[in-house]
Amino acid sequence: MSPADRPRLVRVGPAWADAGRRWCDRLEQALGDALDGGHLLDVAHVGSTAVPGLLAEPTLDLLARVHPWPPPADADARLATLGFVQQGEHGLPGRSYTARGDHDLHLHVVGRGGDPWHRHVALRDHLRASAAARARYERAKRAGLAQAEAVFDDRAARAAYQAAKGDVIAALEAEALERALAHTGFGPVVDLARGLADAPARWAVHGGWALDLAAGAPSRHHEDVDVAVAAADAVALLDALAERDARVAWVIAGEPATYAPRRPGEAHPSGGHQAHARWGGTWIDVVAEPWAPGAWRYRRDPRVTLPLDRAIRRVAVGGVGVPILAPEAVLLFKASGGDRSAPRPKDDADLARALSSLDADARAWLGAALPAGHPWRGRLAASAT
Repeated sequence: MSPADRPRLVRVGPAWADAGRRWCDRLEQALGDALDGGHLLDVAHVGSTAVPGLLAEPTLDLLARVHPWPPPADADARLATLGFVQQGEHGLPGRSYTARGDHDLHLHVVGRGGDPWHRHVALRDHLRASAAARARYERAKRAGLAQAEAVFDDRAARAAYQAAKGDVIAALEAEALERALAHTGFGPVVDLARGLADAPARWAVHGGWALDLAAGAPSRHHEDVDVAVAAADAVALLDALAERDARVAWVIAGEPATYAPRRPGEAHPSGGHQAHARWGGTWIDVVAEPWAPGAWRYRRDPRVTLPLDRAIRRVAVGGVGVPILAPEAVLLFKASGGDRSAPRPKDDADLARALSSLDADARAWLGAALPAGHPWRGRLAASAT
């Protein structure tokens, strides 16, 4: 390791924000927008140098989300033309880490799933907004620097610096996630419902957002808004999103799935059922469903049905009516399917939270729709007693 590897701190001035914007622009140009055939979904300046006035190590940290994941060879080649050197995961599974110069610029690349993007952006925004949070972080940095300066070995000095900050960073991240949840509220789904109020389509918010709306409060961060739409209305809904300045692309099934640009009025080119749209800062996952005029049908087994007026409900939020898929139908999707043979931990948590809002008919319907032997059958039966 070189002397540059030993921690040192500088005060963050305006030049860091300018450099962050320039490098985000360069990455957008180099990687290209994923919805237009490139790789980049989002890119942001994060870390301490993204917080004006904070004490920080003099390193520009950028965070990028790409699709597909892991980054294909041509994406790495494009980064190499900008002087980035691939470092692999570098101790953090699910991350591709590249560096430029002698710790001048770090680029952390992640996929669309998981929480690294939200966690880092939430911490950045919390530090920008809270003087008390910045002061706590600075105290931890100064304490870490003092410990590092007492260590002769460069590698041990950096380890001491990082360890001194660990507990404070964990506490600040927890605060940041709570702040982000409170700040976001139901904003993304309310904005979507308001924007699509006149769209000539039968659609409903699906997934975790639907369960939160049914419960009356957000429970966690959702990386996108899942929208279910009648297959016969999918073209109209996607056109309505495009007319409202959303970027819309088809999801083409495969390993990994890829994007194909969508033209106005176009149906899915391969007969698929999924599209992604980016509307401002919100990602929307649109799935066309085989609904009949008066009945909701389960896409994975169309023999499973619900009357449409029971399957789609409206929840009033801030004077806006948001259509949602009934919790029992959402939970059926979450129980298994796709590449999953069992519920994920977050799906188990969703069931636990939703049980109190399911009436006897909803429990009975969901229990009958689940495969024989599914672990949720017992939980549904126990909750009914």
